[in-house]
Amino acid sequence: DKKFAPELLKLTTEDFKNAGFYLDTLKKPLDFIKANKKPFNKLRTLNPEGTIAVMEPSKEELTNIYIDKYIKDKKIAKQIVASWYNRTPDGKMNWELLKERAMYSATADEKSEGRTEQQLKDMLIKDIDVIGNTFIVFNKMDFYANEPVARFIRDAAKTKAMESLAGKPQMMMDKTMKGLDDVYEKTKEGYTVKCNTYLYQLDWNENIAKKTNDYFFNSNITNPNSIWDTTNLYKVKFVGKTVSASIVTFKIGEKRTEEQIISLQVKRTIDNAMAKLQKSYVQFRPVSPIAQVGPLQAKIGMKEGLEPGQTFEILATEWDEFGIPHYKRTGKIKVDKKLPVWDNRQGAEPELDADGKPKPVQEFTTFKGGDKAELINVIRLLK
Repeated sequence: DKKFAPELLKLTTEDFKNAGFYLDTLKKPLDFIKANKKPFNKLRTLNPEGTIAVMEPSKEELTNIYIDKYIKDKKIAKQIVASWYNRTPDGKMNWELLKERAMYSATADEKSEGRTEQQLKDMLIKDIDVIGNTFIVFNKMDFYANEPVARFIRDAAKTKAMESLAGKPQMMMDKTMKGLDDVYEKTKEGYTVKCNTYLYQLDWNENIAKKTNDYFFNSNITNPNSIWDTTNLYKVKFVGKTVSASIVTFKIGEKRTEEQIISLQVKRTIDNAMAKLQKSYVQFRPVSPIAQVGPLQAKIGMKEGLEPGQTFEILATEWDEFGIPHYKRTGKIKVDKKLPVWDNRQGAEPELDADGKPKPVQEFTTFKGGDKAELINVIRLLK
């Protein structure tokens, strides 16, 4: 699904309890004092006297509960596992996608090395990072018109200016008021977008991988579909959240419609949210291939949140005794501050030369360092 409407989900008392609410009943005066110190929560009294109550979730906590409910009702974890194992409607599953994504291959070359099909399965079970690095992202966006905020700021500034300029020449007062009105005119258009982004990860480990193999790749099991329908083996876990904001403005002479501008801003807001998640949570940081060396260049840019001076690590792929690939750091590089970061955001407008013609766009970002890097290496954000 691309989206879901929380208000269509019916939350139960069990859903609230699973999220940690309604478990502790407030009875003592000290309980109420502590509860009232939390500014975003409210109490629900359980008796007419108001001496017994429970804590209600805040608006942000309620969003988490709705997401958890959606994940549970839609069996998201099971959908993910079904995708990884190419599960068909009749319940058949295979390893082909996993082998492809994990850079494995049961080719004649591998078999000539003495690797049996069972050994290959053992490798796939031990390599928990492939399936385990599956993430689900929820973005909740709220749009706020800029005009009321801009007007409030202007009016408050005018009140302050009238107090501080009392007794001063009227010309000074008029000039100050005009300046505040000019600022208001520049800032009142458009919207401010607030985006709350929630990151979830498939809960996966070697034990779950082994049970999956035992249940669904075992010829002795006669009813794998029954096991699939009833199993609670697969779950997702909450990693964390970030909050980002952006402003939607409407330029004079803009050729795009208001709907197109807002649509573009939504896409950019999601890009910003993803980039912020990558900075906040190491496990969510993707790797990018090196496009060129001497100097080192990669096809990543502003869409991925790149900033001048950011540090990346160079990673080489190594294989352990099980034939499982792992990354090993071989060096560090930094985004070159003297050269522009590639603006690969949606709707990015090219710079114009002196004649008003678009300048050629270099579709890469240049880094400093990495003299010994090779094209087969990859890079990943370090800090």
